[in-house]
Amino acid sequence: MSRATGVTASYIAAIVILCGFVPGFSSTAKAEKIRIGIPVMALSQLPILLAKDKKLFDAEGFQPEIIQIRTALALPALISADLDFTTSAETTIRAAVSGMPLKAIGFTGIRSSLVLVVQPGIQSVAALKGGKIAVSSLRTTTDFVARDIVRHYGLNPDKDIVTMPLGSEANKIAALQGKAVDAAILTVPDDSIAEEQGFKKLVFAGDIIEGLQSGLACSVKKINENPAQVERMARVLVRSVELARARRGEALDFIAKQWHLSRRVAENSYDLMIKTFSSDGEAPEALVLDLIEQVKKLQKIDRKIAVSDVVDFSFVRKARRPH
Repeated sequence: MSRATGVTASYIAAIVILCGFVPGFSSTAKAEKIRIGIPVMALSQLPILLAKDKKLFDAEGFQPEIIQIRTALALPALISADLDFTTSAETTIRAAVSGMPLKAIGFTGIRSSLVLVVQPGIQSVAALKGGKIAVSSLRTTTDFVARDIVRHYGLNPDKDIVTMPLGSEANKIAALQGKAVDAAILTVPDDSIAEEQGFKKLVFAGDIIEGLQSGLACSVKKINENPAQVERMARVLVRSVELARARRGEALDFIAKQWHLSRRVAENSYDLMIKTFSSDGEAPEALVLDLIEQVKKLQKIDRKIAVSDVVDFSFVRKARRPH
């Protein structure tokens, strides 16, 4: 094992937050262990977390580890096989355009579910000129959304703001509390948690930004060498989105328990989040093409890149077929 791979593996092992166990699985069959990286413990990850809670993985013979890991580390971990899948599907497409051998295989989020939360004295996005905005990591989804929001309201994201990579939602809220930043891009339900502490929800990005978010992605090598496993994971993805939509009461119970929220906050967060979910596990081709062109322009890439070079929705399409 290379030193880089060893570091990644050690990092992943250190931050495993949920280890799946398959109590109802037959003793005569051995569950297949898989590792799934998620960038944050937030409602954008609701389908995959519900899948574990409701034993959808069990039905496919999986024993999952759901691991919180920064996207910048998750993508190389897919290639080294320290991770099997990641939910950071949007950033995976960006990396695939840049040449990494990765593909998104499905989407749960097709509108931004992030929220711009600001210090209580700030009344508008324009007032953030010259300010600092906390994000999870640079050149990943929270950073891009922060830039898109300020651009939408007339600021130049390259000159008028500074984005600060602070990692977790807790770190970003702490930075708000310490007045180290003027604003933060937070996930749902952490936006409501911050609001209860006196901060202000200024912009829900989903109201102005239609764009790819969470889903499921893996390496091209896994698609080629283990398509059966990818197919089973696609079934988990499709059924988890269906469950989140169809069984609102159970989803609310899970949300309230998982994030220690009141029923009112859980309901508000769920209703906000569900508007961003894909109806079928796919993303509109126009959004994929738009993202490809954005990355090509930003990185000055001249070669032609097709949708099929960065996504493969054949697995979720097959998962939707009646059995």
